[in-house]
Amino acid sequence: MLSFTRRSLTALAAALLLSGGALGQNATSLTEAQVGQVRDTDRVMGAADAPVTFIEYGSVACSHCAHFQETGFPAVNEAIEAGDVRFVFREVITGQPNIAIAGFALAHCAPDEQYFDVIDALFVNMRSIFAALQQGTAQTRYEEIAAEFGFNADDVTACFSSEEAIAAVQTSNRIAVEDGVRSTPYFIVNGDRLLAEPGEDGRVYTVNGAPLTDAEGEIPADHQPDTMRRIIALYKGG
Repeated sequence: MLSFTRRSLTALAAALLLSGGALGQNATSLTEAQVGQVRDTDRVMGAADAPVTFIEYGSVACSHCAHFQETGFPAVNEAIEAGDVRFVFREVITGQPNIAIAGFALAHCAPDEQYFDVIDALFVNMRSIFAALQQGTAQTRYEEIAAEFGFNADDVTACFSSEEAIAAVQTSNRIAVEDGVRSTPYFIVNGDRLLAEPGEDGRVYTVNGAPLTDAEGEIPADHQPDTMRRIIALYKGG
C-alpha cells in the first residue's frame, strides 16, 4: 500500500470513493460546443487567439499519457510557442487511482505558474513512482520530486491532506465523465473529438466516424511528433 501518513491516506481514500475511482459513471448531456470550449477552471498554455485549441484529457498515472508527453507533446509545444496552439489540460483519474489523485493534488498545491512543470515531472518520473509504490516508499519519492519545486516533506503531507486540492481533482474527474471521456489520453481539437478506430492501414484518428485525412492520407492514431504536426496543420488550415 502507498506509504502516505495515516491522515493523508485517509483523505486520498475518501477522494477515491467520492470520485468513483474510474470513468464508469454515465455522462450527462453536453453539446459538442460546450465540451470543446475553454473553461474558467481549465489549465491553459498558449495564446488565447491561437487558431487551434488542443484539449488533452490525461492522467499522471496513465502510461499512455506519459508516452504522449514524451513523444507527441514536444511537437504540440512547438506549436504553442509559435502561437498556433492554445493547449488545455484536463485531469482524469485513470491508471492507479491513488497515484493519479496524489499527483494531481501535488500539482494543485504548487503555484499556478509551476502547475505544468509539476505535471511534466510526474510524467517523467512515473516509472519510479510506481516502483516506489511497490516498495512502500511512494511518499518519499513524491517528497523527492516535490523538493525540486520548493516543497518540503511537511508540505507534501499537508498537500495530500488538503480538502481543497482533493476536491479540485474530484471535480476535474467528474467533469471528464460528464464530457464523455472513457480513456486517456483523449483529444479534442477545435471542438472535434479525435477517436482511434480501424482504418485502411491500421488504427487512425476519426471524427464523427470518418477518418481524419490530410494531403498525405489518413492520419494514424499514434503519439508521434509528425502525427501531432499533421493534426495541428490540418486544423490551422481549416
